[in-house]
Amino acid sequence: MSNNARPDAGVLLALDNVLLRTLMAVVDTGSFVGAARIVHRTPSAVSMQMKRLEAQIGQQVFVHQGRSIALTPAGEALLTYARRVLGIAEEAVARFNRLSQGRAVRLGMTEEYAVAFLPSVLASYATAYPLAEINVTCRVSSLVSRMLDEGELDVALVTAGATGRTGSPETAIHRDRLVWTGLAHGSAHLRRPLAVAAGPTSCVWRKVAIDALDAAGISYHIVCTSENLTGQLAPVLAGLAVAPLPIAALSGELAPFGPEHGLPSIGYYDVALRRSPHAADDLTSAVIDHVGAYFAARQRSSNHAT
Repeated sequence: MSNNARPDAGVLLALDNVLLRTLMAVVDTGSFVGAARIVHRTPSAVSMQMKRLEAQIGQQVFVHQGRSIALTPAGEALLTYARRVLGIAEEAVARFNRLSQGRAVRLGMTEEYAVAFLPSVLASYATAYPLAEINVTCRVSSLVSRMLDEGELDVALVTAGATGRTGSPETAIHRDRLVWTGLAHGSAHLRRPLAVAAGPTSCVWRKVAIDALDAAGISYHIVCTSENLTGQLAPVLAGLAVAPLPIAALSGELAPFGPEHGLPSIGYYDVALRRSPHAADDLTSAVIDHVGAYFAARQRSSNHAT
């Protein structure tokens, strides 16, 4: 083959994987004829492919030694790159095939987080992996954490804390306000004793809210206890009570109430992203990547806004 081959402008950025596969076939079989059987082309077509490859890199790839061929130093270097490039390509194809055709990932979170964050997370994930499936379980954080540890869930968003601290624990990927939620044009926040709808006694938001009311000397009574957001919101939407909820979960007729309305501040909540010790597959990794990317983008947007 010619020693005068010169690369076309920009071609070094666009080596064809088909040509690299043919190169590997020639090396593995020791001839164009043998490579032709592997790549399902004629020997002359294989020869033309190698000429195109030489034209792309601007150097001779093979040298004839009698009736056989051997790699030039440039050809040996190119072969090393070809194996690396094709190996990465095959790894990527295998990974995304598994993501598209594998089992469903089991994702757990509170119903509040499902309302506030899940639509955007699912939209991002579905765009990248349109054939993948996610099974979502909505329970209180304590139960979600137990299910995660026992292998009943693969990944979860759980409440890491709900305090007035200015810093977040290292495991937290998101922090936002916890607020008293009431009907926007209602008066439940003004009544005493204050009617409160809350989660079960294990709910950290319930404890923070009650502690804040006790510290402020505000009388109250729990009118509704529900593990689900829907149950807590029923008396709120009826104008009968207020509930301690993440501000990100508010919409429609709901509004936040605080010190300016006669109610004590109930601080912040931290969201942690946890992975089950029993889930080490690519599907779970992909979900974790997308959840993490969503909250990182949300934080960047928040920082830019402030």
